[in-house]
Amino acid sequence: MHAVSIAPAAAPADNAEPILRFAGALLRHAPPGHPDAGFFATVIGKSLACGGLGRSGLSPRELESLIARLFPGALTGHDPALATLRAQAAIYPARGMDAAQAEFTRLLRALLDTWAAPGGAGTTAWVTSVLTHACLRPDHLWRDLGLSGREDVTFLLARHYPGLVVRNVRNLRWKQFLAYSACKQAGLPPAAAPGCPACEDHGFCYPEMPD
Repeated sequence: MHAVSIAPAAAPADNAEPILRFAGALLRHAPPGHPDAGFFATVIGKSLACGGLGRSGLSPRELESLIARLFPGALTGHDPALATLRAQAAIYPARGMDAAQAEFTRLLRALLDTWAAPGGAGTTAWVTSVLTHACLRPDHLWRDLGLSGREDVTFLLARHYPGLVVRNVRNLRWKQFLAYSACKQAGLPPAAAPGCPACEDHGFCYPEMPD
């Protein structure tokens, strides 16, 4: 897999400016050419723009480790563009989930851990945390993550879970495929991800399931 980076995408007009501003400020601290830097900068930038780091799906410890590795100096420097990040990181609590969400998260984490690339990319565990949390929300996965389109999700999954990507022979949408695969691995009947019922395309993805 070539080290192609995922760049921050243009966001909807109402919050595009803060997302791109936060992501750009983080990328000034990133090592050149890191294939995951743009993805994580966008995820963190969108979380900040939407009101809290909990949206990222990263625990406080994961967030601290990720920033130290990919964006060194972002939390300890004096860049005014990252003042919001420093303030939120200082008070960031762990986010609680209800029982149903916790069970889905456990199943999806087990799936992604099973199919993680041999040797690991060093950032795969953080990608797993982001993806499992994003599947709890109703938007399309690529749009929820602030990416340009489905192909960016495909690239991300192929880099971190290559054996899993090739199993999507029905070309299902990625959130649907991940949820179905997590259930199948656990020996459970197929079920939608927690965020899917509220999605505008729920009837398209799950025509056999009642609303």
